Amino acid sequence: MDPVISVGLPVYNGADRVGAAIESVTSQTLREIELVISDNASTDATQDICQEMARNDDRIRYYRNKENLGAAANFNRVFELSRGPYFKWLGHDDVLDPTAMKKALSVIEEAPDVSIVHWLERMTDEQGITLREYRPSQGFQVAGVTPGARFRQMLLWRHHGFGGDPFFGLMRREALEATRLQGKGMNPNYLLLQELSLTGRFVTIPEVLAVRVYNDVRVSASSMIRWLDPSGKVGFPHFRKAEEYFRVGLTFGDMSAADRTLTGAALVGYYLHPRELRGFVWDLTKARAS
Repeated sequence: MDPVISVGLPVYNGADRVGAAIESVTSQTLREIELVISDNASTDATQDICQEMARNDDRIRYYRNKENLGAAANFNRVFELSRGPYFKWLGHDDVLDPTAMKKALSVIEEAPDVSIVHWLERMTDEQGITLREYRPSQGFQVAGVTPGARFRQMLLWRHHGFGGDPFFGLMRREALEATRLQGKGMNPNYLLLQELSLTGRFVTIPEVLAVRVYNDVRVSASSMIRWLDPSGKVGFPHFRKAEEYFRVGLTFGDMSAADRTLTGAALVGYYLHPRELRGFVWDLTKARAS
């Protein structure tokens, strides 16, 4: 039976939580699912846990990298190994509501102009204590009629935030295939979302359908770079990120001149925000060219 949904689970040393994440996929009310696991050369019991669970469910496919490729490459790898027309990334410490995939699939199948369906989340610390549970009023729709309008809405989300992360939503495979997936610069997941916003709408299901664990492994620029690419050779990451945002936003083919002009103005405003300016200062004082 071919899967309707592929769930990609990249993991590195996740033995403490990966079993619960896997079980939340195999327990979905929608059965036409495959789970693709790519183990980034873990040194703990991750391999044993994943292989044991794969033996008990033929919908699970487990792969192990010979060396740590970095998070970005491993996220890309699970997608490349997947087969379903719809795809979702899952963090090794995330847990899905049993109805999440069935509800998301019912939305995306009815709307061919939607690229991502996501949902609200409950955030906990590593001890399971709730830090925040988002309300339906905090949902965020990327619903612009034009590609540029959707791109600009995503820029607003980056500054103001909302109650769920579309990067971990259910995505249309053909939309993902139209992007370059994740690179190794700063916040490549956000750049990928910006690219995806050009391909179609994002819809939020106004229900809490996932529990995610907050951790600070990627809080600083230096730790983010090392997590994405163990070599750490990404010089001037904030400048490079800005270059990529302008490239993606201003070179998309199916965009009118007016839409492109508005998008360029929005990008200039975005990068004049103090948070982004601090990133440029960080590059000039701490980063080294690769």
